Parts: sequence; C-alpha cells; structure tokens
Amino acid sequence: MSDPQETLSVVRQEIEAAVESILTAATAGLRELPAISTCDPATAERLERNLLQILESCAFQDLTGQRLEQLAAMLGDDPSPAGRPDPLLNGPALDGQGLDQATADRLLQES
Repeated sequence: MSDPQETLSVVRQEIEAAVESILTAATAGLRELPAISTCDPATAERLERNLLQILESCAFQDLTGQRLEQLAAMLGDDPSPAGRPDPLLNGPALDGQGLDQATADRLLQES
C-alpha cells in the first residue's frame, strides 16, 4: 500500500470497525445490568460506570477521524466526497495550538 490516501482510508476503516465492536460490547453489557443489579447493586453500579467510561472514551474516533481528514487534505487529492474540509472547521487542535478549554468555555458562556 504505497498510496497515502489509500493508507489513510484503511486506517479510518480499521478504527471505525474497532470502535463499533467496542461500542456494541459495552452497550450489550449495559443492557445486562438489570439482571445483576438485584444480586449486588454496588457491583452493578461499578460495572455501569466502567461501561459508560468505555462508551465515552470512544469519542476518540471522531477526533482521530478529523485529524485524518486534515492529513488527507494536506496530502492533496482527497478522495472523500466532501472534498477538502471547511477551513473554519479545523477539527481538534494539536497541543499548544488553538483555544484552551478555559477560553472555549468562556466563549460558550458568552453566546
């Protein structure tokens, strides 16, 4: 696989498949919680927190996808149907670039 765009496409597909598998398993686990909560509510609560943390952690897929889109645009000849991303929607900034969380929070509170 020598084409950078093809490599990026495969990376996106592999990440998407892995995240889908994780989300499916965590969601199935959440559906099973009522069955064990009657036996040991404290264990069920801990398990629920852990499963929800797994679901929340899967947000990395969106951020990774945005960065891969940026990389594809930098490489040029982006084959995605959307073409090049809107320059106003630059996705997640690298560390030390873009807005820090406090600034973003202030902007959201002002609107």
